[in-house]
Amino acid sequence: MSGRVTVILISFLLLFGAMGQAASYQEAPMLAERVAQGQLAPLAERLPEVPFVVGPGVLIEEENLDWQVGRYGGILKTTHVVPEWNPYVFCMINEPALSAPRIGVSNIIGGVFEDYEVNDDNTVFTFHLRRGLRWSDGEFVTTSDVLFAYEDVMKNEEISPIFPGKYRAGGRASGEPMVLEVLDDYTFQISFEEPYGNFLTEITIKGWSAYTDLIKPRHHLEQYHIRYTTLEDLRPELDEQELTDEWYRLFLAKDAPNWDLTRDKSIGFPSLYPWIRVPSSEGILRFERNPYYFKVDVEGNQLPYIDYVESYEVGNHELMTMMAITGEANYLAGAGLDRMAFYQEHRAEGGYTIHSLVNHVDPVTLFFNLTFEDDVWREVVHDVRFRKAISLAIDRDELIENLYFGMAYPSSVIPSEFDPARAEELLDEMGLDARDADGYRIGPDGQTFDLTIEVARREQIPEVLLATELLVEHLQNVGLAASMRQIGEQLHGQRMAANELMTTILWIHRPGWRDSITDDYLPKSAWGRAWELWYNSGGETGEEPPQWVMDLYDIHEEIIRTVPHFPEGIAAVDSLFDWYSENVPYILIVEDATDLLITPSNLRNVAQDGIALAAVFAAEQYYFEH
Repeated sequence: MSGRVTVILISFLLLFGAMGQAASYQEAPMLAERVAQGQLAPLAERLPEVPFVVGPGVLIEEENLDWQVGRYGGILKTTHVVPEWNPYVFCMINEPALSAPRIGVSNIIGGVFEDYEVNDDNTVFTFHLRRGLRWSDGEFVTTSDVLFAYEDVMKNEEISPIFPGKYRAGGRASGEPMVLEVLDDYTFQISFEEPYGNFLTEITIKGWSAYTDLIKPRHHLEQYHIRYTTLEDLRPELDEQELTDEWYRLFLAKDAPNWDLTRDKSIGFPSLYPWIRVPSSEGILRFERNPYYFKVDVEGNQLPYIDYVESYEVGNHELMTMMAITGEANYLAGAGLDRMAFYQEHRAEGGYTIHSLVNHVDPVTLFFNLTFEDDVWREVVHDVRFRKAISLAIDRDELIENLYFGMAYPSSVIPSEFDPARAEELLDEMGLDARDADGYRIGPDGQTFDLTIEVARREQIPEVLLATELLVEHLQNVGLAASMRQIGEQLHGQRMAANELMTTILWIHRPGWRDSITDDYLPKSAWGRAWELWYNSGGETGEEPPQWVMDLYDIHEEIIRTVPHFPEGIAAVDSLFDWYSENVPYILIVEDATDLLITPSNLRNVAQDGIALAAVFAAEQYYFEH
């Protein structure tokens, strides 16, 4: 395995690494001015020996973007609803340890880590840091920062009461923790007691990961760690936080891992992001280019091209839309299709372009809770004929036209043809052939089989309610007593986690399955909470699944063992898709639904095709055409 991975890495380094070495580097005028004033070291001293070089096909697949060398300057302006949190700014700035040329893992290359090797049985991973890489405050990054993250954070039971599952063998909560060995100032190895080739995805894209688990700014954080600083010295900070001797709470308050990058606590925290959070007026999240950022373009220009990113707090999604069409905010990701006509009408006055890309999730999926505590319910929904009948009863073309204006496709993962006559045959065949006075099917207990779909309205997925209304009609047409009940979003989440929801509609990361960027294909709260608990606890809690679900876990284990997109990994994922087509554990409805990305009309290096969120993740290559 190491030989095959090394071939990819050598090809990348020959193409881009050497180019980066030979380049004469340039920087943004705002940084050059600081250098001239003696406030900042020259660029050559701020970049690593081998920068990450961005060009065609590196951050976005080449066929999806006519990539160009950019120009410096400008402010990218967007909006957020939740204080101190903008999920799309998070995606723009988040920096994984390794990288891939899209949302996917078809070719994992260096990122923060310059390169890597994997041994033949996928148990030992050797990583190389970039020599000369610096934190945003100018301090060098070395394996001392890696050792600190491992020994003093992951293995410290007060800071980390539970050793993270993704850093255990097989990615299982019950697996043995990884072992770290530092080889020199820039090289370290992570070992597992069993094959775990999919570990590469865990530090590339899965779960929107970042380098912040494996590298922490030791020079900054050790001043809040009891191993390096006495309680007496910590006392002023502890008093300020209204803590007694709970030094680990102070440490957690001072640490700012990637999920905190838009929050106030990240101001002044050393990072490796393209933009770093800086002080700003209330209600504004302001990010300034990182003068030590480790990426350059093919002509040696340090990235990012754009000087600042700003996000303005608004009260609701309607205000987001209004700020976009008035030009007050010039960047809006996840813009709803339900507002598309409105966006089209106001393009000229707003000065923006509308990009029709692909959603990274299947927005509406129908889930039956297969572990709900009711024997009659289980007898019905555990019968695969019932689940297949439901899929056959759904008129996906109607849903696609009404929800997505024709800009989506029926699911290709499960049988998705519309055949209500065959659906009725399957329901009759499994014993749901008797009807009540209203014509609805009677269950095994002699009572009308109730199929109430409980949903919560979510602003980010406005089509959920309309989708549910249409699905209720489709299911009633084959004799099922379907109805919709709307509940609050918080209650919905609580009931789902407690295994108390019978049927619901949610999104799922279906497009990521083949690239292993998510394990959403496993039993989760919406369709198998008790099985999820059983697997994650190593059988100590929850409920042992039936054999057909155990088969899914076996496939998952094989995916986890293998490196993605090599023959063994491809075969494992093929088995996953075969399993889904045969067992239909839940009802995938549409895929590749259109997702709108609104950008300034003069913003360049934005993907013209592919997954919308991939375009957001590649924001360091955006530039304004002057």
